Amino acid sequence: MRKLMTLFLAGAAVLVMLVVVACRESTPSSAATPTQAHKAFSPAADLFINASAVRAKDGRIVIEGTTNLPEGLKLWVNVEEGKLPLGAPKSIAGDDHVVVHDGRFATQPLWMAVPNTKFTKAGWPAGVEVDHRDVPFPARGFKVHFQSYFNGAWQSKDIIAAVGGEGAKALKGNILKVENPDVIDSSKTVDYTPTLTFPALSPEAKAISMVRSAIMTVPDQGRSTGDVQAVVDMFMVSPGLSVANSWDAKRNGTSTYMVSFDFINGAAGEEQALWQADLVTGKVKYVNENGKLFSWAPSY
Repeated sequence: MRKLMTLFLAGAAVLVMLVVVACRESTPSSAATPTQAHKAFSPAADLFINASAVRAKDGRIVIEGTTNLPEGLKLWVNVEEGKLPLGAPKSIAGDDHVVVHDGRFATQPLWMAVPNTKFTKAGWPAGVEVDHRDVPFPARGFKVHFQSYFNGAWQSKDIIAAVGGEGAKALKGNILKVENPDVIDSSKTVDYTPTLTFPALSPEAKAISMVRSAIMTVPDQGRSTGDVQAVVDMFMVSPGLSVANSWDAKRNGTSTYMVSFDFINGAAGEEQALWQADLVTGKVKYVNENGKLFSWAPSY
């Protein structure tokens, strides 16, 4: 426990001394784009996307489904709600590196970002996102926008060839949009926005969400500056620490769940932080030393 705190403090000091300004960037999916279009693709077929929303164990949403779009085609998938200042739909979560594989697709697990109104946003180490909080989507309908362009900036040469050239002008289907309807040879894009029902949170996901959003008080140190998720993120940007299996929850009482966060503690290997969440009372308490350590951040 003492080694872990020493490791964090050393890493945090390095971060402060270097005054590193960091920002989150989207990283490409690990799936490589195939070099050839799928043999089953038919440019004469009515193109379709059949999508649904499923819950991951920790409460995040995965948009997945089937399609007859070509193998390896790249898609943007965004959950939209509300409007931007000039009237365009506002994306509240998304994945811009979705790739069709064997007639299927799936986004990365998605949180819904909401403004942070719970604790101070000043002074946190670089790499810790505190401007917004990542929370589970509520269980209701959301518009999900599927978008793709048939050009060299988006697709491989093989996919462009499979769809009949740049613009895919000969393709058909209700998931396509004609870019210039006032001409006879307009390019087409994938532009499809169904409303999908996001399923209810499981009790386990509710327990994880309770812990992540809890602002804890530690008897010998006082009230934490941020919620548990911010504290965990603070430790995970320290040298030697990294996420292992992330969050999990298991029922251990009538209304209580043991919530765990698995991480790699340098040479010591995999360790676990533990909390208990009561879904009836709404109370969260740390259970082991790592849980206590990850429940408190100093004032910045």
